[in-house]
Amino acid sequence: MSLYNIDWQAYWKDGPQLPVRRSPQLQVLSDGTLVQEVTAVAKDLLCGAYELGTVSLPFEPTENLEVYDALTMILPTLSEQSTFYWHRAARSLASMLATAKYPIRAQASHLIFWWARLGGLMGPTSIEARVGEQLDSTTSDGSNLEFSWAIPQDTDPSHESNRRVRFCIDAFHPERGHRIAGGAILDYLWSPEGNMGLVKNEPGSKDWKDILENWLFPDLKSTEEFVEGNTYMIAFDLEPSGGITLKIYYIPPHLPAPGTQPKNRVATYRVTDDLEPFVQLSKRLHPSLEPACKMFVDFVRGDGKESHMKWFMVAVDVTKREKNRLKVYVLSQRTTLKDMIYDMTLGGKISGPQIDDAMANFSKFFAHLFPYVNDSHTNIQLQNEIDDKDVNGNVSS
Repeated sequence: MSLYNIDWQAYWKDGPQLPVRRSPQLQVLSDGTLVQEVTAVAKDLLCGAYELGTVSLPFEPTENLEVYDALTMILPTLSEQSTFYWHRAARSLASMLATAKYPIRAQASHLIFWWARLGGLMGPTSIEARVGEQLDSTTSDGSNLEFSWAIPQDTDPSHESNRRVRFCIDAFHPERGHRIAGGAILDYLWSPEGNMGLVKNEPGSKDWKDILENWLFPDLKSTEEFVEGNTYMIAFDLEPSGGITLKIYYIPPHLPAPGTQPKNRVATYRVTDDLEPFVQLSKRLHPSLEPACKMFVDFVRGDGKESHMKWFMVAVDVTKREKNRLKVYVLSQRTTLKDMIYDMTLGGKISGPQIDDAMANFSKFFAHLFPYVNDSHTNIQLQNEIDDKDVNGNVSS
């Protein structure tokens, strides 16, 4: 069993359990004002488990942080870590929800979910208090939180819910500082006990996550067992309805040093060009995935060999089988636009109007991201900071 069995009560000092919620429908009515809307959502989701505060009048919130400012007055303190990350992380999430013009009730429910479920999983309030591999592998600054947008091609910034807000976390124990097994966290957040009636948990929607984890760590006795050297990222896709779809990412350990015996067996290690094991995984998830997976594996060791692609991360969504995706992430040594398009289309084997449109949009994005690149044959600069230059190479003043 795990060295660190998970006690969900330990993540919050006062620790009352919320009642099991089986529906995301919010029932408490309000008089229509923002403060009353937010208060109604809090009462509905928390069901009397906490004593709520009141909003001081006159209410003078920060622009685009109206919901957040109201909740800061309404919600009680759970722990030092929860409060720290409420101010440092949830505030940014609130701004993203507001600027994306999510409905007030959806903004409130997503922020309350963060407060009730995630603030205590973000780890100590200083990097120094963490143990083991303290820095996250997926962010440039090593933090264990990443926000992102999903912006539709035909979006209008003035429209309601004009983009999808997402984020992912790499969970750490709030006091001991060690990583927590992400598989168990996802199981809890997906369950009726943990989902607050907001996380989508249709029957069978977690099957691919379970298959992937059992394949990657074949001798795991429990999802609570932490695999040393592994990074778990749990992603949250926040819907304007207030619903939440989960995803999970795994970055397994590095290949062990010669003569060492790792604690857990791993199907494949990070940073390898041997993608053959994924063919077996694709068959377990669904037989229809196998031909596409084989095509990708053949390309990596054949026509795409010069790119020296290395696999480092794998992910699946937590959704119905017909909507799910197996996502295999690789790093490439070739960084020109031409080479990137060649690799992404598997040397032209993936083609058609939809792919042509996608690559055209990618080229536009590439040009804005790397304005100093004037043609498709120039390598991008491998550095974290890129000079602020326009399309003509002139540095902005």
